[in-house]
Amino acid sequence: MPGLPPLDRRTVLAAYERALDLSPDALAQVDAAGRYTFAESYDRSLRIGGGLRALGVRRAEPVALLLDNSLDLVHTWLGLSLTGAVEVPVNTAYKGRFLSHVLNDSGARTIVVEAGYLPRLAAIADELTTLRTVVVRGSGTLAGLRVVPFDELPAAEPVAPVAVGGADLIAYMYTSGTTGPSKGVLTSHAHAYTYGSREDFLAPTPEDRILVTLPLFHLAGQWAGVYTGLIHRAACFVEPQFSVSRFWDTVREHGITLTSMLGTIAQLLAQAPPRPDDADNPLRQAGMSPLPGDIDAFRARFGVEATTAYGMSEIGAVILGPPDRIRPAQAGFAREGYDLRIVDSEGRDVETGQVGELIVRPELRETVMAGYHGLPEKTAEMWRDGWLHTGDAFSQDDEGRFYFKDRMKDALRRRGENVSSFEVERAVDEYPPVAESAVVAVPSELAEDEIKAVVVLREGASFDPAAFDPAELIAFLVDRMPYFMVPRYVEVVDALPRTPTQKVQKAVLRDNPTGTVWDREAAGIVVGRHS
Repeated sequence: MPGLPPLDRRTVLAAYERALDLSPDALAQVDAAGRYTFAESYDRSLRIGGGLRALGVRRAEPVALLLDNSLDLVHTWLGLSLTGAVEVPVNTAYKGRFLSHVLNDSGARTIVVEAGYLPRLAAIADELTTLRTVVVRGSGTLAGLRVVPFDELPAAEPVAPVAVGGADLIAYMYTSGTTGPSKGVLTSHAHAYTYGSREDFLAPTPEDRILVTLPLFHLAGQWAGVYTGLIHRAACFVEPQFSVSRFWDTVREHGITLTSMLGTIAQLLAQAPPRPDDADNPLRQAGMSPLPGDIDAFRARFGVEATTAYGMSEIGAVILGPPDRIRPAQAGFAREGYDLRIVDSEGRDVETGQVGELIVRPELRETVMAGYHGLPEKTAEMWRDGWLHTGDAFSQDDEGRFYFKDRMKDALRRRGENVSSFEVERAVDEYPPVAESAVVAVPSELAEDEIKAVVVLREGASFDPAAFDPAELIAFLVDRMPYFMVPRYVEVVDALPRTPTQKVQKAVLRDNPTGTVWDREAAGIVVGRHS
């Protein structure tokens, strides 16, 4: 299998040059508003880049993008990359201090924004320290700032691309956490290219057709979707968002062969009522991260191969799982070009099968983050002794497979056993009345933790929330997990608290219960080793 190109060829410009040389008139990108060949996509991206340059954007300058999924967004970030500028994709859920933090921290003087999000900018206008120009997709005004219609950008004269190297920055990718403000991951061209490329792993072909339903402000949508298509000269179809009801119709309409989906998307598709034609679709392969609990049933029902992967903004994609070696709950195998270790709290390698923190050392430094923007101390916390510390708990089997267990800070210890909240949540979510759940540690009368499952119930004809009995959930779980994993407490809430990037705020659930908390021990239900 051929490997990735040299570092200086891992750029957007190099990917376009290959596409223009081999298949300039092939279909490149499609959305509801238009269709573009690779030659047309390249031209339009350079025009948008030229339009931004005419507004004063210079090489290496960050430009914020607060845009919904569309080829306007695609060609804007590609245009920025081709002209040497740096994109700052902003989560479209951001508002208030979350939004002002990203704009001020990045130092962006220009933002390209949907007209519908202008009120959010207006609400924080007094807090913005660097923003001067607002390019609006649609129509609208904003007092005190220069406002330019987006349509002027693709109408501009195209400019010559700027030659950049693999180490040059392509983006600030802001990551959110449950504590503290978002951090801007300084991402190089080589980092982004390596994430999007599959030249070393089940590479798509120019005949493949890729569906993108994940948000393009996230690397899974932008790089594992659109950029993968560009690198491998496969047509990419961009949808506004994921829809359970439209997904398979879209796949059939466009002849989709490849897509990426979060584990929750796979679960939603699996929960939909079966149809006689479920397996009658052109989808060949779906990347799933994490794998759904019953991956074999999903593959059999829809006739789809499954791959999996593990990565994060800071490290890229470092673990890949091919379809012929898939096992439930695995993350895959170490990707060539990265050394991986699982270590204990003292930095010592754990034994096979034991749980520890995954740490990563790249062969090429440019294929992982350059650091956190303006945060040398946080960068130093992540980089220690030449290794990137992921903060994620993993184990590895004797065949080299890696298994994600939990975020280290979300790990629990009960009855002398380490408990993965991720694994408990998977089991709780399999109980039919539960729509979603989050599992957290709560104080115990003993030295270790008690486990609380916070659940959101389904609505509709199938289940009556008023009839939910926590004892029945416990009975369901007792048959499906070790006794020490069975929650003691069950709390029912209307919705899980989330960050603007939709990560569950477990600290809130630990410290501030909002619903009725049921205690199985108070209810006289004892779960022991032989339950």
